[in-house]
Amino acid sequence: MLESEIPSSMPKLTYLSTLDLSYNNLTRLYNNNPSMYDGNAGLIAYFRLFDKNILASKEAAKQLVLLINHLAMLMRHPTIAAAAASFLLLMIAADGQAATTTPPSPPPAAIGNYCKPRERDALLAFKEGVTDDPAGLFASWRRGGGQLQEDCCQWRGVRCSNRTGHVVKLRLRNDHAGTALAGEIGQSLISLEHLRYLDLSMNNLAGSTGHVPEFLGSFRSLRYLNLSGIVFSGMVPPQLGNLSNLRYLDLSRIRLSGMVPFLYINDGSWLAHLSNLQYLKLDGVNLSTVVDWPHVLNMIPSLKIFSLSSCSLQSANQSLPELNFKELEMLDLSNNDFNHPAESSWIWNLTSLKHLNLSSTSLYGDIPQALGNMLSLQVLDFSFDDHKDSMGMSVSKNGKMGTMKANLKNLCNLEVLDLDCRLEYGNIMDIFQSLPQCSPSKLKEVHLAGNSLTGMLPNWIGRLTSLVTLDLFNNSITGQVPSEIGMLTNLRNLYLHFNNMSGTITEKHFAHLTSLKSIYLCYNHLKIVMDPQWLPPFKLEKAYFASITMGPSFPRWLQSQVDIVALAMNDAGINDTFPDWFSTTFSKVKLLEFPGNQISGGLPTNMENMSLEKLYLKSNQIAGLIPRMPRNLTILDLSNNSLSGPLPLNIGSPKLAELNLLSNRITGNVPQSICELQNLHGLDLSNNLLDGEFPQCSGMSMMSFFRLSNNSFSGNFPSFLQGWTELSFLDLSWNKFSGNLPTWIGNFSKLEILRLKHNMFSGNIPVSITKLGNLSHLDLASNSISGPLPQYLANLTGMVPKQYYTNEHEERLSGCDYKSLVTMKGLELEYDEENVTVVTIDLSSNLLTGVIPEDITYLHRLINLNLSSNYLSGKIPYSIRNMQSLESLDLSKNMLYGEIPQSLSDLSSLSFLNLSYNNLVGGIPSGTQLGTLYDQNHHLYDGNDGLCGPPLQKSCYKSDASEQGHLMRSKQGFDIEPFSIGVVMGFMAGLWIVFYALLFRKSWRVAYFCLLDKVYDEVCVIAVVGWARLTGRTDPRLLMSHVSWSSIDSDESYE
Repeated sequence: MLESEIPSSMPKLTYLSTLDLSYNNLTRLYNNNPSMYDGNAGLIAYFRLFDKNILASKEAAKQLVLLINHLAMLMRHPTIAAAAASFLLLMIAADGQAATTTPPSPPPAAIGNYCKPRERDALLAFKEGVTDDPAGLFASWRRGGGQLQEDCCQWRGVRCSNRTGHVVKLRLRNDHAGTALAGEIGQSLISLEHLRYLDLSMNNLAGSTGHVPEFLGSFRSLRYLNLSGIVFSGMVPPQLGNLSNLRYLDLSRIRLSGMVPFLYINDGSWLAHLSNLQYLKLDGVNLSTVVDWPHVLNMIPSLKIFSLSSCSLQSANQSLPELNFKELEMLDLSNNDFNHPAESSWIWNLTSLKHLNLSSTSLYGDIPQALGNMLSLQVLDFSFDDHKDSMGMSVSKNGKMGTMKANLKNLCNLEVLDLDCRLEYGNIMDIFQSLPQCSPSKLKEVHLAGNSLTGMLPNWIGRLTSLVTLDLFNNSITGQVPSEIGMLTNLRNLYLHFNNMSGTITEKHFAHLTSLKSIYLCYNHLKIVMDPQWLPPFKLEKAYFASITMGPSFPRWLQSQVDIVALAMNDAGINDTFPDWFSTTFSKVKLLEFPGNQISGGLPTNMENMSLEKLYLKSNQIAGLIPRMPRNLTILDLSNNSLSGPLPLNIGSPKLAELNLLSNRITGNVPQSICELQNLHGLDLSNNLLDGEFPQCSGMSMMSFFRLSNNSFSGNFPSFLQGWTELSFLDLSWNKFSGNLPTWIGNFSKLEILRLKHNMFSGNIPVSITKLGNLSHLDLASNSISGPLPQYLANLTGMVPKQYYTNEHEERLSGCDYKSLVTMKGLELEYDEENVTVVTIDLSSNLLTGVIPEDITYLHRLINLNLSSNYLSGKIPYSIRNMQSLESLDLSKNMLYGEIPQSLSDLSSLSFLNLSYNNLVGGIPSGTQLGTLYDQNHHLYDGNDGLCGPPLQKSCYKSDASEQGHLMRSKQGFDIEPFSIGVVMGFMAGLWIVFYALLFRKSWRVAYFCLLDKVYDEVCVIAVVGWARLTGRTDPRLLMSHVSWSSIDSDESYE
């Protein structure tokens, strides 16, 4: 409740057009100063000082009349002054008369904008349907607390008519992330019968049904309806066609990734009923079934702007005998599949257009000549962006346009021309000659990236004096950069990277580029030579000079670029140390890239005061200790340098996400303080001189890349890794780790690459390793791992073809090196697995036993399988023919037996095979594939004496059958160990049968022993007689003895 008089400082508000001081206790309007509102001519449009303010005296009333007269005179409207004065006198008289009888009462609704109770209740009911209000938008929407707080016209987002007090505007748009309203659009709003403006955009108000409310078609007075950004689904209600007064309709959706329910229109005929519509935006609404959509929209002649981007429209070549779009200024049909020639479209007849967006529309053929007749055109976007569908697969679209045949010389209003990735080929000189030749030129942006353009830039490029952006990225432009480009005083962005331009850039090229902020010259054949004393006329923000020769000294002119935030000088031929001014000049820089130079000496001093976020200095000659780094640093790549000494106890960058110190000379233990880097995603300390045990850093749960290879780390498999469930790359190879592999190794559900080779691990391979569904690179070679190969290897789905498309791998870290050495094709080969993963299993040089499990052949994506130098036995699986991706197979130095399966010759991709030093037998399978492999390596069958047939010299004919059978038996062709066991067991079983028979059958027992005695006697007699004959002794007594013994033993002696 304001009191006293209006302050004298009020007239200083010279742009004031509305003044509302009603419902206060103001006693004086101004202090006898009739001219105090001079300069506020617009104030008469809405002047309210008298509602429920107490005019203290008739003198104050007279002053108010004088004020109104004075303002009206300023506006040269004396009739308004007379009417206002009369009206005020009547009001003052009525107010004075009422004051003598009754207390003041609220003004009638016709005078004030106090809201209607019915509409206030409707708004409060709408509020009840909102379940979440993070921004406190409804804080002022409440009952009680006095008449002012109950006045819904004063509530945030609500506006009422000054004449009637009805709610006419409801604006609850969300403009900030995380502050969206959640709930539903309540039907209580239907009570706002006089609503003219409704904006609920960018909120989560789809409700439980997710449908656009049908009752919105009841607001007959509505002129503005914005529901964009609300994730509705289902059909757009045709009841919206009842909004005959609508000027503005926006139902567009935010483009979301993945499969989400969509909003669609089946029959668009109701749109034709919106005869007053000027603005129509339906981006993301599916209109695939509305084949006649141009005819429908052609029935709304009032349209000025309509946008149907990403609406699944099928064509834009319908026949339209007469175009009613006489006032159309902006048309956006981007991201639709108009798979027909561009020339056949009716779009080129819309000569009133100022903005035309046809990007990614699949229109093909030459750019039509009719484009040259669109004289009002200011912005043309005919670019093509390769995009991916909801499953992440690249969509191949027929977006090439052929050549540029349209003549744009007369398009004097053209400001933006975007033909990125649209032209199939062309000459850059010809295209520039077809650009507007008007004077002065209005052309501000030219985008011709990715068009395979050839030729040289014209020397007269300096005529395009209004040019702000020139984008010729990724073409095949040759020749020198014309020095006339230095005349473009308005040029801010120059993108010439990834071309074949050559020559030298001098001060003349930059002479008048006072507005230049971004320059991309990288990956050309250019050389920048500047006078050491040259002072640039510009203040760069982004500069990319990768592969551009700028050395050997560090460019001194960069010292003046104190506003730069991104600088790349990869492979720039710098052979120098960091200058003293480095940290000061580049204090604002967020990105620095200097890899591939010969920068020597130590790192710059005072780096902790820089704003750096990403620093790439790999492959230089930087030496010394690692100093304290900038606090905001997130990526630090110092790999392949000559840094020495221990790791710093405090690196000074708590936000560090990627740390790469690969291939330096860092010594000592890893400090415990490294565990404080809780945001670390990637750590590479490989190929250094570090030793001891790695600290127990169990809290670094965000780590996805961890490599310690080629050091002297010791201890068991690090137990703290159990909590690092985000790991996708783990490399502990070439260290001194020992002990068993843990069973929880199967918990790394995102692990793709596991390299543990050349350590001292022992025990079995845990069965849980088969739970690593994303694993594609497994290397456990050169350890002491024993036992059989795990079962269920088919569960390694990362090595099995996908039934549906998924991303090839987790997102790679820019500051980490994904190169890996793979023992493949008999060699140590290096592969960069940043983009392409080598699907490999290497278990060589261990103590593995048992057979090769059959389900290993289900790993159809496997490229390399190395099981050499183990104690594996059994046969080579016949179903190995299923491994059609296999390029390298090494089973050498094992105890495999049996024949080589014929199916091995079906592996058409196989380029390396080694089966040497096993116990294989039989003929070599026929086939050109194995023949070619033998020609490349004559030793692939060595050490298998049982093999025969071509290409070996040993024959497999029948003459060698006995020898071969012997070899087969001796080489376990019949499995000698089981055979021996069977013979022994059979002998023992037979012996026990005879023993039990003699034990329980007396007659058998007597006969058995009699037989033994007889045989014994016969043998003795024969032996004695035989001996006598040999010695010449034939004594008759011996013969008699023989007869006597024979008689005694005969059956007759018992009769």
